[in-house]
Amino acid sequence: MTGSVRRAAAGLIAAACIASTLSACTPYNAAVGDTQSADDAVAHVMKDCNSLNVAMVGSQDVQADRMAMDALKTGGLKPIYLPVSGTVDAQDTAQQGVKDMTQRMADIIVIAGIDVSGANHDGWYETLDAPRQAGIPVVLLDPISVPTDDTLFAATLKTNDRMTDAKPLADAVSAIANNDPHDREIIVSTVERKTRE
Repeated sequence: MTGSVRRAAAGLIAAACIASTLSACTPYNAAVGDTQSADDAVAHVMKDCNSLNVAMVGSQDVQADRMAMDALKTGGLKPIYLPVSGTVDAQDTAQQGVKDMTQRMADIIVIAGIDVSGANHDGWYETLDAPRQAGIPVVLLDPISVPTDDTLFAATLKTNDRMTDAKPLADAVSAIANNDPHDREIIVSTVERKTRE
């Protein structure tokens, strides 16, 4: 083989390896981080809470965002917060935040108050497909309206601080990030509860 043929063959092999690696990030017909079907689950690296790179894209409810961020921090996480309140188009700003955190390779992206409507459905589909292709699980916190394609998100988290058996928000986010078994819909709490001794 000549040198140029060898280089071309090496380039093709490298391209095939990269393509197979990228395609391995996306489970067939399932969301990244959805543990309902073990065959389709994408394996994630187990990380301690304080080493997880958690991104939270905010909602228009600043108070709810603050409570969620406090709950994540209380649970040992160090989330990055991307606010959308006060912007011209909160859903468009949220989409840009998801794209930014996908490029930064967050371990998990939490989107608060997503509102997928007819006008922005295609934009959200393209936005949420990017972390899916990158192997990043997405969770929807207190969504207003969810995407029709449920392969784009691992779970929805509904906040109910009155339920005593609601799962702490940080625990739910950590479980999904680490690909631990979890439901598709999880009732979570942003209130720290003291355990009885």
